[in-house]
Amino acid sequence: MATSLLNKSRILYKGDMIAAWFYVFTGLVLATFAGILHYFTRIGDFRYLVIGLVMFAAYSIGKGIFMYFVSYSRYRFYHDRDTMSDKEIEDEIQYTSYRIEKKNNNRRRFIYTIVISTLLAFAGIFTRQKALLTGTAIPVALISGIEFGIGLLTEFRLREYYRILNKNKDGRQGNDMI
Repeated sequence: MATSLLNKSRILYKGDMIAAWFYVFTGLVLATFAGILHYFTRIGDFRYLVIGLVMFAAYSIGKGIFMYFVSYSRYRFYHDRDTMSDKEIEDEIQYTSYRIEKKNNNRRRFIYTIVISTLLAFAGIFTRQKALLTGTAIPVALISGIEFGIGLLTEFRLREYYRILNKNKDGRQGNDMI
């Protein structure tokens, strides 16, 4: 049972490392689009869009690298173990609970950000400040949508992992009494 739980922990953090690489890939794609817009368009309206894409590319790459190192350190911790103690299981339950709560709060924020920035981008088409409004609102909506999607996928994995952790904790307590 403990080996199964260790395998689940390893799988979860390996999935987090894959999500981190997706953030890095997304950042590189955003930077590529910014470079293409900067070098191949002569219209000044794309200047704000390029700035927004570059900023979110840096954010996405930075977040991906940070996520990778955090996930990799936790993965290595569980990879080098043969069993999980009750304290480690309890710590993992608390950490997973914290992550799930954080995902819940961020989900609401991302939905509001997507809706507001999409409306601003659409409204910006009909104003004189078209370049400023659409150039800033489009990258915000794009990165919020990506964060929302990855957050949902991660939350589904975290909820299942949390359920398994609690089931294992309850199973151990029941076995200790026998």
